[in-house]
Amino acid sequence: MRYYILFFLLLLQTAIFIAPSAHAQRGLRRAGTVAQQDTPTVASQDTALVAGQDSVSLNPPQGDIATTIKYSARDSMQFEVDNKVVHLYGDAKIVYGDMNLEAAYIQINYETNTLTATTLPDSTGKEVGTPVFTQGAETYAAKRIAYNYKTRRGRISEVVTQQGEGYIHSEVVKRNENNEFFGLHNKYTTCNLEHPHFYINAGKIKAIPNDKVMAGPFNLVVGDIPTPLGFLFGLFPTPKTKRSSGVIVPSYGENSARGFFLNDGGYYFAWNDYMGTRLTGDIFSLGGYEVQANTDYVKRYSYRGNLNFSYSNFKNDEADRAAAEGRARTTDNIFAQLPKSQKTFWIRWSHSPTTKPGRGSFSASVNAGSQTHQRVNYQSQAQYLSPSFSSNVSYQKTVPNSPFSYTVKASQSQNTTSGRMDFILPDLSFSMSQVSVSELFSNGPSTTNNWYDKFTLSYNVRASNTVTNQTPARTRSDIPILEPAAADTIPINFSNLQRLWESGQKQAVHTFGIGLGNYKIARFFNFSPTVNYSETWLDEKYSFRFNPDSQRVDIDTTSFGRVYQYSAGANLSTTVYGTVNFREGGKVEAIRHLVRPSVSYSFRPDFADERFGFYQRTLVGRDQRTNEALYQDLGRFRAGLPGTGLSSALSFSIDNSVEMKVRTESDTAGVKSEKVSIIDNLRLSSGYDFARDSLKLSPIRISLNTKLFKFINMNFNSTLDPYEKDTLGRSIDTYFLDISKGRLGRIANAGLNLTASLTPETFRSGTDAAPPDNLPSLEQEPFAQMLPDYVDFKIPWTLNLNYSLNYNRSFGLRGQTNVIQTVGIDGSLNVTEKWKVTYNATYDISNQNISYANVQIYRDLHCWDMSIGWVPFGLLRGYNLTINARSALLQDLKLTKRSSTGYNY
Repeated sequence: MRYYILFFLLLLQTAIFIAPSAHAQRGLRRAGTVAQQDTPTVASQDTALVAGQDSVSLNPPQGDIATTIKYSARDSMQFEVDNKVVHLYGDAKIVYGDMNLEAAYIQINYETNTLTATTLPDSTGKEVGTPVFTQGAETYAAKRIAYNYKTRRGRISEVVTQQGEGYIHSEVVKRNENNEFFGLHNKYTTCNLEHPHFYINAGKIKAIPNDKVMAGPFNLVVGDIPTPLGFLFGLFPTPKTKRSSGVIVPSYGENSARGFFLNDGGYYFAWNDYMGTRLTGDIFSLGGYEVQANTDYVKRYSYRGNLNFSYSNFKNDEADRAAAEGRARTTDNIFAQLPKSQKTFWIRWSHSPTTKPGRGSFSASVNAGSQTHQRVNYQSQAQYLSPSFSSNVSYQKTVPNSPFSYTVKASQSQNTTSGRMDFILPDLSFSMSQVSVSELFSNGPSTTNNWYDKFTLSYNVRASNTVTNQTPARTRSDIPILEPAAADTIPINFSNLQRLWESGQKQAVHTFGIGLGNYKIARFFNFSPTVNYSETWLDEKYSFRFNPDSQRVDIDTTSFGRVYQYSAGANLSTTVYGTVNFREGGKVEAIRHLVRPSVSYSFRPDFADERFGFYQRTLVGRDQRTNEALYQDLGRFRAGLPGTGLSSALSFSIDNSVEMKVRTESDTAGVKSEKVSIIDNLRLSSGYDFARDSLKLSPIRISLNTKLFKFINMNFNSTLDPYEKDTLGRSIDTYFLDISKGRLGRIANAGLNLTASLTPETFRSGTDAAPPDNLPSLEQEPFAQMLPDYVDFKIPWTLNLNYSLNYNRSFGLRGQTNVIQTVGIDGSLNVTEKWKVTYNATYDISNQNISYANVQIYRDLHCWDMSIGWVPFGLLRGYNLTINARSALLQDLKLTKRSSTGYNY
């Protein structure tokens, strides 16, 4: 009975606002609210009249309605009081808590607690107003929706819903109170089109929002063509987090060196949102395998990193048989280029911190492993050809509010060709940044203008231990004895750790930087004096004595030594401008020449002098022909020795730049001026050492860089020898340089590099002028020759051209000239919005061959990607074809055909 009273009040409210009989008239907009209250009330809202919409507020008593139901309709609302049903026509909308429902027609049944939404035919008979159901972050679009707001269950017909990156097209869907839904006759796809390019056809599907989608027996359909690819069940994760565990399906291929293979198959472990491990492996039909563990980790605002470990069992039966039989391997097959069977490993670790003021930062870059691992398991040409790798791990911190900082570091380097490995462990440093002397010995910056206020001081000390697994051919590289010892290699293993540590070179290097300030001389010259001092503490010091009986040099060793060196110098520089103005009205307004000359002087004593004690002149034997005594200066330390010889050198350089000011015309700004660079920089430099007894003038170096036609960068450098040569190619103390004849010296080497970067914008002018109407047809002679060389087809493209020339000349009886020329090209071409081609190639003009070439073709297939790669020449020649689903959810849905790892395909 209460429901009848409520509907009567609703009818009365409607009659007051419009007319007693207009409650079902189309064309009027209605809105209503059903709210749960203990006492029913009727509210009148004048504001609804201003908005052109009547409002109805119904307040039923306690019942099955959990919260307020708000509804509206564009055309009309009809009420069946006896049946407790409300009909909403035209753009009907209902809001019930976090649930929203929109459709052409909605029915509210208070008796059964259901909402029903469907489409309606328009005047042409076309169904319009597709129901859209939204609850929280989920949205469903269907032809018919039935929803029970009490049980929170629903039935949806012909629905398309999105779960994660996937879309589910279902004939019928039932939804329960846990937001799980069950679909009948389904299509699961990552294609967002109404008619998808491909889908997984499954009779039954269960979807758990933000978790996973489970399917019964299914098969793959591509282009509406069913395929036999499928399985008894399927599981597709749809988590909110970016990481999820799952199987990694391998790709397959073939190459001549290792046969058929399955590559990169395994499992991904998503430990949490911040860390995941990818465990994969490769297996080859000719024997061998490789296992990789790759872990990514990140901590927001703190650090991120990656750790990769690879273990390989490489098989080469051809090389093994040749070694067992004691014969040389043939060179007519690919196995001859590879090493024998072996087990290798490689580790890569990168760790990057987020720098925060006042906090220390730990960083790592490790790239190390077995000597031949990179050669037999390489992934790129650069990786295969790289002869050396380096690693370092460090912790660095700057003391807040002070100039002090310290670093703790360990580093390693290895040469994969020679097998040499060097370690610096530990590597400790402490430094003080440059501060003024007055500030250093006071509580703050100086407020006076004393002459010493410009003096600055910086300091750094580095203590390290350098260990190598290979000793040089001589017992010590800087101690030449008459009978050098053979090279010695120390294997890297735990049993040799003590031996490696004892063979290390331990030292501490102190460096002082003393700044004496900058001064103006005669207003236009800058004068900067400098003083440098460094001191090295070493773990060993040697004393030499020639033993005439054994004809060898005996060495006595002490446990500590000290070496120091110092130098002083000064620099004088200025800038000179020169401008030439032209008459008004011309294209060129002015040309400016900028000259920056600089002169420096440096002095360093001869640290081989006996008073320093760093070198010892010792008898090392007698000349067998003349029986004369042979003496030599022997360094008394293994490392850190200063250079020998007195140096009193004057060096100079002149930098030049030329630019032009030209007049340009613009439709918007009228006449304006523009600066054009003619020469970016032209530099000439050399030096003169007063302390030498001959050949005091240093080689003359010339360099030039500029830009031609606004898109060609040119770089040129050359070294000129200013002295004459004898018949053996040695310099003699006679100048070849002759300024009166325009000779600066003989060209010893030179290099030229031209680089051009072209795009469609390169050829476009600033204004697009419309062609005159009276131009004759370009197809008629002789106007055909007027066709432009460049036609803009509105196709985005890039083209980079590179030309390199290197010239080297040697003098003497066997003097020769070596010229190396190469031409390179690379770029991209977007043929259409869906097709893209990239290419690069290098041609060696000197040897007349193509050094490297690569072509990549990309095709956008909407929800698929296709790529074709081809390397036609060189060690890495081969091809690959890949077609894969674009979505990361279906990344293993792909087809790959590959002839890789370079060898003959």
